[in-house]
Amino acid sequence: MTELGQRLKEARNDKGLSIEEVQSITKIQKRYLHAIEEGNYELLPGNFYTRAFIKNYAEAVGLGGEELLEEYASEIPKASTDVPENLPPRKMRRPTSPSKTASKWSSVFPSVLVVLVLVGVAAIIWFVVQNGDEKTNQTATTNQVEEQVSSDENSSNAPSSDEVSNSAKPEEPADQPEEEAKDQSSDEEKSSEEKPEEEPEEEPEPEMAIKKVDGNSSSSTYELSNTDKYEVKLEAKGGSWVALTGASDKKYVYKSLKKGEKITHDLTSESSASLRLGSSPNVSVFVNGEKIDIPTEPVVQNVTLNLKKSE
Repeated sequence: MTELGQRLKEARNDKGLSIEEVQSITKIQKRYLHAIEEGNYELLPGNFYTRAFIKNYAEAVGLGGEELLEEYASEIPKASTDVPENLPPRKMRRPTSPSKTASKWSSVFPSVLVVLVLVGVAAIIWFVVQNGDEKTNQTATTNQVEEQVSSDENSSNAPSSDEVSNSAKPEEPADQPEEEAKDQSSDEEKSSEEKPEEEPEEEPEPEMAIKKVDGNSSSSTYELSNTDKYEVKLEAKGGSWVALTGASDKKYVYKSLKKGEKITHDLTSESSASLRLGSSPNVSVFVNGEKIDIPTEPVVQNVTLNLKKSE
């Protein structure tokens, strides 16, 4: 076993993953994973795939793929001259004669130029006509308004200033007996006392919010606020290994999900939860029905979900 293989195997054991689980995460056959751990690179399909398989294996167990390739560059076969095998033969394309291409373009160019000129002239004419119509409509509208105002001012039916002042004066009420006045005032006081006070409008409760508070390329931290409910739903769009653990160290999910599989857990009793995705592009994560945008590069992602309960 090589030093690189020993390091990959130890990282896999530290994560508690079996060869089968790594195979499910990386889509690399188990026999190739064993060959990488044993250092038997000649069993792999080629130098190009050897480097790609080692990188994917490293990222699946939490190691940096590019850094590992550089660190063990002397041990890993180089892929500079490696070409994937069994590629279909490429069809030879007959080069186009430069003279034919030039002559074809020279015959088409005048027609294209004429079309562009005609389109430009038509656009200018349309712009001028549109501006002229708008100015004409504005002028006609202004003249109509001025004529209407002038006719209203000169109309003989307009009321005189004396009539307006007389009509604006309210009629003085006739003298009322003192007893009626007292009864009326007492009724007004009673009605004012019986009128219920308006209840203040209740302020709407703040809506639930999910925001990203920290993270890097392979790990993210989200905070859930303005809610007492904490429900996590996982939908598998493809195969992926998933681990969902609460703050109480309870493992809610710890297995490989198959395509189309859906899992929902109520984590209201937990203050936070940790989620590890072996293949993040294949799993959609929802919190209280709202989808969280989780990065897909690298494919292995660690997500922390903190619940900030409303007071």
